[in-house]
Amino acid sequence: MNAKGDTTWLNWTLYADHGPNESVLGPVAGRRVLELGSGSGSNLTHLVTLGATGLGVDVAPVRETVARERWGDLSGLEFRTAEATAFLNETDETFDVVLSIFGAVWFVDPDTLLPLIRSRMAPGGILAFSHLPPGSQEPKPAKAGLRHDRTPDEWERILTGHGFSHVCVSLIDPPDGRAVGTMLVRALAA
Repeated sequence: MNAKGDTTWLNWTLYADHGPNESVLGPVAGRRVLELGSGSGSNLTHLVTLGATGLGVDVAPVRETVARERWGDLSGLEFRTAEATAFLNETDETFDVVLSIFGAVWFVDPDTLLPLIRSRMAPGGILAFSHLPPGSQEPKPAKAGLRHDRTPDEWERILTGHGFSHVCVSLIDPPDGRAVGTMLVRALAA
């Protein structure tokens, strides 16, 4: 339960109860949602409670286990263990919304991942992802792989080049007493 008393919620930032909510995605009821890097499944579960059907993909088998234990009884929600590009290459499913919160979009080369995401999206679908702003940490490999930090202008150019439009990049300030904000990117499948 969060500070507002909600049992599920979507969190784009590193900080609990901070930043925008699911409205970034528009209405999700009746839409098919894919989360790349779904972790414990909490964000995707929130969207399913709002009427979406959801599939969470994470490279770590333990994350699928945790998500299934926590949320496995919720209808319209499933989790799989797979590397994002392998999953997107193998599936024939189409999604209305694709999101990645400190997930695959940050760790996989965008010139490899974005065309695959776009190929699995319904026309007019929404892609949204968040990660740390560029320059907020020293460049270094992360446990999950090399981070692909890009500036807002670079994300706009890369996304447009891979068939997305209406790219919007927001920088979310951290809460008081914290030093690192969040970059939130939203684009439409053209």
